[in-house]
Amino acid sequence: MGRAQKVIFKDLCAFDPKKAAESLRLRHDCYMIVVARILNQARLKGLKAYRKDLHYESDDSDELTEETLDVTMLESEQIEYLLEYETIEEGEDIEQRRKGHYVYEDNFNPSVINMIESKTSYERLKEVCRFYEQRDGTDVEKAMAQHESRAEKSAKIFLKKNPRISQDEAKSLGLAISFYTGARSETVSRGASLVARQANGVIIDENIRQELKEAAIILYYLVKALSYIPYHWGFVTRCCKLEDEELDLYTPGFLITWIQFSSSTKGKKEADAFKNRNAIFKIFSLTGRPIQDFSNFPEEDEVLFLPHSTFVVFQHLISHHGTQHIIYMRQVELGLCQWSVLWVDDRIFNPKWENKAHMESAAAKSLNLNVHFIPKSSTDSALSFLRSPFGQRLKNKNTFRIVTDMNRENEKQTHNAGARLIRALRELGFENECMVFTSDERKAKQYLRSELKSEDPESVVVTIDTSKLREFVDFGRSPGAAYQSNTASSSAASKYEIPPNQNK
Repeated sequence: MGRAQKVIFKDLCAFDPKKAAESLRLRHDCYMIVVARILNQARLKGLKAYRKDLHYESDDSDELTEETLDVTMLESEQIEYLLEYETIEEGEDIEQRRKGHYVYEDNFNPSVINMIESKTSYERLKEVCRFYEQRDGTDVEKAMAQHESRAEKSAKIFLKKNPRISQDEAKSLGLAISFYTGARSETVSRGASLVARQANGVIIDENIRQELKEAAIILYYLVKALSYIPYHWGFVTRCCKLEDEELDLYTPGFLITWIQFSSSTKGKKEADAFKNRNAIFKIFSLTGRPIQDFSNFPEEDEVLFLPHSTFVVFQHLISHHGTQHIIYMRQVELGLCQWSVLWVDDRIFNPKWENKAHMESAAAKSLNLNVHFIPKSSTDSALSFLRSPFGQRLKNKNTFRIVTDMNRENEKQTHNAGARLIRALRELGFENECMVFTSDERKAKQYLRSELKSEDPESVVVTIDTSKLREFVDFGRSPGAAYQSNTASSSAASKYEIPPNQNK
């Protein structure tokens, strides 16, 4: 299914960003991969019936139009229950492809940092941007003047939000976004795709490796800039031109990863400039970053997805006599990275959820510590994820942790939901470190003792202290550092110990 990876890789290497026209785009399959799919026929029939119940499926395909579908369904966490029935294709052939094209592990940020040999600076970044702006018919001085003007404006915003960063760095962050939102997004996307492949062992020619060292500076500042911008939890629309074999990959139940920076427009309507493309993606975003305040085209209200953003395909609608495809997807986090945190809270998808800032803080703290958060709103949805093949691969890894609240209004037993979750995940064999972040430490301990039948629950931290929470989700601020609670000097956090495997 789809083109061979060696053909895709050849296209990536042959693309010359200095000579390519502004409108030239590499094929979509250069930047996307299939991670998993539902193979069980009974489950596929169940998915079809589920879509039919929600009016996303009809025996008469003519009855289905974009206007008849309620895209708000993509807001529902119910779609993520599909993950439990996904199959990650393994075997020797897939293992080999993982090293080249099927990039599962998100190791992008460390890869970029490792490629930057010279000291980064605003002046150095300008040199690299100028290099890529030099092409036939381009007024380089005008293009750079626009970038620098935009960078100055953006720097003020970054400095206001992050007073600890320097003026030089703030301008660099602004310049990277300006460069991407100008005419050079394809340069950045190609660079991201090649970095991802090189990080997974693909042999790249020396001349392209040297070019990537230059491009890595832009990628570095772009990733860093986006880490300072809050997540957009809501609807976005993306328009692309896809070939038939690429469209076939967007089958309901498939999990798709985009390994490049991917642009979209905030809201449920496509941008007028792109609506004539043959593929329109309707997406519910979890980690897209709104960059309107930093963009050269603020009227587009752009939301940018970082490399390795993953989506579950819910429906693929064909209209206009087969000439237009509308693909409905929900972004999901799978923990396909070195460091991940499952965070369970009944208000987690509320745009005004007060703890969202703690997630964003962990993402911005260190670019070489890629912490991904897997948000769930209930005990049931969290356990469904842990039973999935993606959850199972995280079992008992010290790079995977779990944060939960104690009280959840969306469950029948509201008062002890966090304790019931920890009991259930221990019964599933997960001995990973857990934190209960609560407003009532005394009651939380009481509920834990009751559910776990022990005075000393193993590897469970109870805290009301946001600094303890941030340290926990930062993994002690450095890779591999074990979290230690300070029970001697503070009553804000407590850690208990019980004999291993007592609750299995």
